[in-house]
Amino acid sequence: MAWLKTLAETYDVYADLAGVEKNDQAVLLPISHSTFNAQIEVTIDKEGNFIEADRLDKGKDVITIIPVTEDSAARSSGIAPHPLCDKLCYIAGDYTLYTGDEKEKYFEAYMEQLRDWAESEHTHPMVQAVYQYLGKKTLIRDLAAAGALELDDNGRLTDRTKIHALGQTGANVRFVVYTENGPRNVWKSQELYKKYSEYDRQKAGAKKLCYATGKMEPCSDKHPSKIRNSADKAKLISGNDESGFTYRGRFTTKEQAVSVGYETSQKAHNALRWLIQKQGYTRDESAIVCWMVNRDMQVPDIMKDSPNAYQDIVDMELDFDSIDLYENVNENRHDTGKYFAEQFNKAVNGYMNKFKPDDKVAMIALDAATTGRLSVVYYDEMGAKQYMDAILHWHGHCKWRRTVKLEKSEGSKKRVTCECTPSPRDMALAAFGVQRSEWLEADSKLIRATVKRLLPCIIRKGGKIPADIIRAAARRASMPQTMSDFVWYNDVLCVVCAMIRFNYEEDNKTMDNFLNDNTNDRNVLFGRLLAVCDYMEQRAMFEFDENGNVSERRMTNAKRYWNAYSSRPAATWKTIRENLIAYEKKLSGFELKKFEEWFGEITVYLAGSGFDNTGLSEWYLPGYYLQMEEMKKAFQKKEQ
Repeated sequence: MAWLKTLAETYDVYADLAGVEKNDQAVLLPISHSTFNAQIEVTIDKEGNFIEADRLDKGKDVITIIPVTEDSAARSSGIAPHPLCDKLCYIAGDYTLYTGDEKEKYFEAYMEQLRDWAESEHTHPMVQAVYQYLGKKTLIRDLAAAGALELDDNGRLTDRTKIHALGQTGANVRFVVYTENGPRNVWKSQELYKKYSEYDRQKAGAKKLCYATGKMEPCSDKHPSKIRNSADKAKLISGNDESGFTYRGRFTTKEQAVSVGYETSQKAHNALRWLIQKQGYTRDESAIVCWMVNRDMQVPDIMKDSPNAYQDIVDMELDFDSIDLYENVNENRHDTGKYFAEQFNKAVNGYMNKFKPDDKVAMIALDAATTGRLSVVYYDEMGAKQYMDAILHWHGHCKWRRTVKLEKSEGSKKRVTCECTPSPRDMALAAFGVQRSEWLEADSKLIRATVKRLLPCIIRKGGKIPADIIRAAARRASMPQTMSDFVWYNDVLCVVCAMIRFNYEEDNKTMDNFLNDNTNDRNVLFGRLLAVCDYMEQRAMFEFDENGNVSERRMTNAKRYWNAYSSRPAATWKTIRENLIAYEKKLSGFELKKFEEWFGEITVYLAGSGFDNTGLSEWYLPGYYLQMEEMKKAFQKKEQ
């Protein structure tokens, strides 16, 4: 229940934003309010006279904030009208006349509920206007006359005509009321939000113990849905399965299992919905969000790679244009990674100075348990300083040089190449993804499960990335022939190397001198040997045009035999080496000399470290990558 209490506290921090639209961002819902997608908008005057009606174009503006009751917010069947805006079958007194469906009880229940509000001390002129108009029982007739609804040749309303791909008999209707100050949208009125919340609060029942706050308050056994999006019907708290095993076996009633205050539940669910829409990660049927609990301050997004994790933070002074300028001026591209790291650390340290000692950060991860149920698969909260230390540790050690897209760039997504931490989803795709189109794809359940296992590694210092995930990614990297060169190199090889680096440096080691520190590790040595074979063939085989671009590119023997090499390195290396003899003639004297030096150096180390056919561990991959970078630097220096 800690997550419920924390979310309710978060709502109190941002309560002044309830119902306020700001810069096209998600709206924090007031208590006792929900949303639906409206298809029809009806305009009336303050005396309840019809003026006009329009069909709404499908888009963002159709999302409408509506007051709800405890029953209507959770309705799936039966009669449970919303207090103001609702479907035609509830608010149209002539619905049966035009459709033939017996819905008088729906209309009667709606009007009785609306009359109680309109005649209470918490009424509002717009509520009274809607009540007076709908009491005339002419809604469908007026909508048909205005062209918002279409009747068939028999004068009946049917579902043959669609509105937003839905039958028009089930259309949702919202209202605009003309007042002395002009037209007012009932779904945007702050005054109306407040009036209904007060009206609904005074109708609360007996007080019980709230398990979330420990206070005595009116409780509810019906809790909101629409947590991940406006069409989401899954709930976090539900106990309507009285014939199954939801709570039976331990408790005789669902109230014994859990009891949550109505207002606490409203605050917690509304805050969670708002946070997810505003800054959460929603993909693969999961939702993950991290936020500052006690005040309005942005925190890094742990579900993104390093450059994008801080893009939404206004206070971060990280200029990627200066990085591009630096890369264009400096010929050695490897200097850019160091420059980026310096700029990144400078910006983050300046941002961290704005934290206060009592700041608290929370993170929650939700997953689809069943069709109508959500589960909390991970929850944690900690001090903001502790959180930032963990994030910096993660970004400082789980990193590798690769190309990423900047999500906030204008126009087409801009790319930047630097040492950065891949996102948890990138890691899951590197381990279990298959390239079927342009990018890697994988089963959503597998992605969700993998991301969930990576979360503690990010926000809890001291934990290593699970070894089976790294081994799975290493197996994918050992099959370069199944992917395009860019996807294999950037999205698999570099990602698995970043994960290996994180675990390697967790043992108080550093990757800065990895090759020299592991001259007795046969896995690293065989990776280096594979790199020499691969680069030697590249230098001899690829022909360049007058612009310096590769005019013809074929798969090298190293990549063709890569998978076999990772399983039987000694025997496969012999085959690769024999196939390279024909290419040696195309090398210059300097090139041939350098490759022979590397071959000789590595094979000497291997002679005493196990030159045999035992399968290689994942450590051969950073050996391959770093050896390749070392050779490129050597030839680049010579060419300059």
